Formats: sequence, structure tokens, C-alpha cells
Amino acid sequence: MKNKYPVITLLGNNSGRNLGDGAILSSILESLSKKLPNTLFYAPAVYHTWMKKHYEPKYNLKAIDVMPWTGSIRLLGIPTIKCLLKSDVALICDGIIFGKKLLNPAFNYLITLFFLVPIAKICKCKLVCYNSGIGPFPSKLSRFMAKYLLNNCDLIMFRENDSKNLAKEIGVKNEILLTGDSAFINPVSDDSVAVKILKEDYNIDESTKLIGVNVTSYMDSWLKDDEKIKDKNEFLLMIAKAVKDTIEVLSLDENAKIKPVIFCTQPMDEEVCKLVSDSADGILVTNSKYLSHDIQAIMRRCEVFVGMRFHSLILASAVKSPIIGLIYAPKVRGYMRHLNTPELSLELNKVNYDTLCKTLLYAWNNRENIRSTQQEKIDALREGAHRAADILKDKYFSNY
Repeated sequence: MKNKYPVITLLGNNSGRNLGDGAILSSILESLSKKLPNTLFYAPAVYHTWMKKHYEPKYNLKAIDVMPWTGSIRLLGIPTIKCLLKSDVALICDGIIFGKKLLNPAFNYLITLFFLVPIAKICKCKLVCYNSGIGPFPSKLSRFMAKYLLNNCDLIMFRENDSKNLAKEIGVKNEILLTGDSAFINPVSDDSVAVKILKEDYNIDESTKLIGVNVTSYMDSWLKDDEKIKDKNEFLLMIAKAVKDTIEVLSLDENAKIKPVIFCTQPMDEEVCKLVSDSADGILVTNSKYLSHDIQAIMRRCEVFVGMRFHSLILASAVKSPIIGLIYAPKVRGYMRHLNTPELSLELNKVNYDTLCKTLLYAWNNRENIRSTQQEKIDALREGAHRAADILKDKYFSNY
């Protein structure tokens, strides 16, 4: 170690704007702080004030500003280099290694991580893929850069097998360990917090049953041309109508009050989520207002959850809500396949009002069996996420 205590830099989308990234950050801080007490964490981020407000008071964390005036291009710049000089390891977190919009550092992290490789070596800081996911890589250049980055990592731990297969496909020779997504072990607020939020902020009583919904403005931008949908606004209205009509049927059948909760996990999605919420007569729960811990507590009360964004599905399934995946990106397809529930995996260009209604009814009526099937895999993924902390400790801080 460079110091008397471990020093770790977290390379990820740490701004807090994305619910999944926020959950990953908090779970890594929580698990590694327990395994390695007094560890100092550096977290470079464009919107570093969010971390300063919510997580600096709780953990030994220093949020690092990497806006352009600090001499940075996202993660590549003077502040991050200073972090690497002081750090024993730098963890590449989440799914930030991909090739989409490769030459746009405001969107793509691979372009900056690529140039950090030699800098990390000079700083004698080990690069580690920590419960990461990778891909897709649509160009030869993106595949080359990802291969170079991964072959220069000292340790690779991937959250799922699809990433491992893709890494081997592009020529990665390093050993790859399978663990689990860090978001699976995010600390979740007590149920009383969810009850209070629903009652005080939305006037929903504890006896009301919930169906969770998530959509994203990205929609089909990660899909191939032949997988895209024709009219996005019409598609969103179709989802809202299917959810609303299904709830009407279920409310009569079960003589119960059921309410749709639309979860917005990124501020850029608020407009489309509000459209669905208004059209489905639901409520809108957004991470602009609540942290991941409270949002997951509300997700835990959902009888069924249908979502697009990958981490909306991860976070809902982590609290045992049976999930239906709307395939806005290949990683969602892979996750639903991994959970052994392909019948609940809906391709955007094929799903319509009838199929969505039927799937919602099927999921509701079989939710306990679905929960049991999905949780078998999720328990292993949760254990893998915990194991990653032990692996990191044993490899780099065994004498601490």
C-alpha cells in the first residue's frame, strides 16, 4: 500500500443523475468500507456536488470535480491523475466500457479510460474492472480500444457471462472472474420509509397494491435498425393504456385497489415517464427527488415490475419484485435470459397492446412462481457482488 490505509479511486458515472450508478456507488462504498475500514475513496465526477451532499458525510469519500475548467475531459485530466498517484487501485465500475459514440467524451467513457492506462502504470495504480459490464462495440476501433484497456487491467470481475464472452470475442487474454452487479447489494431503506413516502407525498395508503413501470427516452437507440420501433410517442401511450386497462381488470377480479408507479431513474427520462404516468393514471417517483435506497423500498412493494432501463430491472429484482423486461438494449435481453424467464422478455419492435396486457396478466397471476425462479439466480448474483469485495481485499490488501 502507498499509505497506512487503502486508497481507492472509483472510475464510474458517479454524478448521481442515473439511479443505477448511484446505487452502484453507494453499495461499493458500503461493502468495501466494511471489509477495509478507514479506506479513503476518491470519486471523480462531473456533478461531484451530489456525492458531497449525500455520501461524503457517511463514508471516507472525497468527491473530485472533473469539469473542463479543472483541466479535465471527463475522467481524463489533472484531478484524476492526482487521485491515481495517491491510490493503490482504481476500480472501473458499472457498464462504462462500450463503443457507442466512441469519439464523444461527453457520452463515452472508453475514449478516456483508454488514455488512462499508461498514466495508471506510471502512477503505480492497479486498474481493476469491478463488477463491470462491457459492450456493445460497433466499430473496429472501439473493439481495439476495449481489448487494450482490458488486457492492461490487473484484475477483471464481470457482472454477467455475456460480458465475459464478448471480452474473449474481441481478444482479451486476461483471466475473467464472474461476480455480480454491485447494485444487488445496495442498502435499502426500511419498509416504513416507503409507506411514509407513498402516504405523505402521493396519498396512497398501505393496502394499495402496486405495479411498477419504467421507460426511458433512449428507447431503442441501443438496438439494431431492424429492432427499432416506428413511433416512440405512440409506443409510450400504448404502454400506458395496457397498464391502465390491465389494472382495471385486476382490480375487479381481486376486489383490490391497484396503482401504477412509474419510476424515473434518470432526469433525461422525466418527460417520457410523466407521459406514461399521466396517461396510465399513475404516480411518478423520480430519482431527482429520492435516493436509490428509498426508491428500492418502494419497488419492494410492487407486485410486478415492467421496465426498460437495465438498472431499473436490477434494482427491482434485487428487492424481489417479479420483473418483465422491455428490451431497449441487448444487456436487458441477456439479463432476462440469465434469470430463466425469457417469456417475460419483450422485444420492442414486436410488443403491442395485446401482448403486453397478456404478459402483465400472466406475470401478476404467476408472480410467486416468477419471483422464486428469478430469485434463484439473483441470490447467486448477490453473493457474487459480495465476493468481489473479498477478492479485492485478498489480492491487494491482505495484510491490512
